[in-house]
Amino acid sequence: MAIEINNVPPSSAQVSELGSHRAGGSTPTPTEKVAEKNSAPSPAADQVSLTPAAQQLRSLEQQIAEQPVVDTQKVNAVKELQASGRFEIDPNRIADKMMSLERALGDMG
Repeated sequence: MAIEINNVPPSSAQVSELGSHRAGGSTPTPTEKVAEKNSAPSPAADQVSLTPAAQQLRSLEQQIAEQPVVDTQKVNAVKELQASGRFEIDPNRIADKMMSLERALGDMG
């Protein structure tokens, strides 16, 4: 007996799984059930179409993924300055940058 849910009848595969009876009254073995499922026609392949914005986002993600994680030129320049003793740390500039970051994060929430 098939059950309709929201006025949608179950597919024939579901009906055969739920209520199939074999000749002689025996139920199919699990192996026979798998064979029945495998022999059933496969459903059509799903298709997905992306909006232009999604395509642009995917392209940008790929471009970002191709970029190096570290700016090696800047790292080498800082190492060179450090080695020569010319690397200067400006605590006021660091504090200003930290405060501007905190303000920007506070505006977001």
